[in-house]
Amino acid sequence: AVTIDRNQYRHHDYADFAQEYLQRNADYRLDHTETMARIAAAPDVEPLEREGLAGGGAFAFPTAPDSDPRTAPALWSPAEAPDVVVLATADIEAAVSLLSDFESLAEAISNSEHHMVIALGIARLRLCLRPVPSMCPECLIILHDQSATIRLAAAARFDRATLGDRLIPDRISMPSAYQRARHIQLLRVHDALEAGASSRDLAFGLVFRGHRPLVGAIWKGSGERRHVLRLISEARRMVSNGYRMLLRHR
Repeated sequence: AVTIDRNQYRHHDYADFAQEYLQRNADYRLDHTETMARIAAAPDVEPLEREGLAGGGAFAFPTAPDSDPRTAPALWSPAEAPDVVVLATADIEAAVSLLSDFESLAEAISNSEHHMVIALGIARLRLCLRPVPSMCPECLIILHDQSATIRLAAAARFDRATLGDRLIPDRISMPSAYQRARHIQLLRVHDALEAGASSRDLAFGLVFRGHRPLVGAIWKGSGERRHVLRLISEARRMVSNGYRMLLRHR
């Protein structure tokens, strides 16, 4: 039987689930390991190496493959993740201090951007602060794309937080109960496969746990087998590149 700890994912938003999938991507894990080895051998190439790794995975900054999305969330690129609020400001330090009552979960700075994920309880804000000349007014940048509604909701959540309102998870950024259960199942399917489980093991150890196991020709022609094979295909797709669509809540 496969053990399922659903509590591990009970507060995951779409971006957290996307991080779970990408961290299971073998190419990303290998790329991360090789990149860290090159940085260790030649520290002066670190900025360029990190930028290359981040670009391949849709991160603004690379994230370790074994990071917990709730305690060490990824810093996603705003272009890929509409939950990231982009704030153009002439005083980044003042903008950061405005959020001092929140817990900082992740933070990284480049020459052009200051990325943060901050939290108050289970709710969090994902931010990208961009410097502008001192004469420019502070403004929120909302990209006009198919995710504009999500971007506007994230910006409104940021605005409420800076005004001192209680920060709660926004339903637009959270999967439904059905979607959450589906993603938990797909992650468990992938992990069981990586641990050496067969499709039949998955069927009766994870998906149809209360069913009597089928064998032989009955199993090969069964609806249970077809259902599990569809789950395997979907889990592999999400780990391969489906996480990008999940970032956009699709």
